[in-house]
Amino acid sequence: MEQLAERDKQDNSLGRLRREMESSPYHRLLGLEAVSVDTASASVTLCLPMRPEFRRAANDSFVHGGIIAALIDITGHAAVTVQIDRMAPTIDLRIDYLRPAGGSHLTATAKLLRCGRSLARVDIEVSDSEGCIVAVGRGSFSTLDVQERLGQRSSS
Repeated sequence: MEQLAERDKQDNSLGRLRREMESSPYHRLLGLEAVSVDTASASVTLCLPMRPEFRRAANDSFVHGGIIAALIDITGHAAVTVQIDRMAPTIDLRIDYLRPAGGSHLTATAKLLRCGRSLARVDIEVSDSEGCIVAVGRGSFSTLDVQERLGQRSSS
């Protein structure tokens, strides 16, 4: 019974994440796909299909670092929002590029390390279509409920 409830929660979380990916013009522009949500391990996986526009140069098969940075940021944000069920603005983002990224797609997996009242910390790995890790990131995201805080100020 407990396993069934956990699976329902994961299915709902994945559905909500997919709707969020579809509702954002920027996410749609990139073509991001929500692959999986594991609420038990607090992890999220997104896939980014490659397009020629993502290349560093017209005659280059490798992906521009800005595309990888966006993928890391969005995947980290997704890991937090699945847990707190609201937006989580990025406070800080660090990225290490380990090797040139190419192939048919990139896969990013984010693991929530800590989720507190005001701050969440997430580690993100990006792999190419061969499964090689091409970049890693660590992000800090705000978990403050801005709407709640604004409501408290207006009633004071």
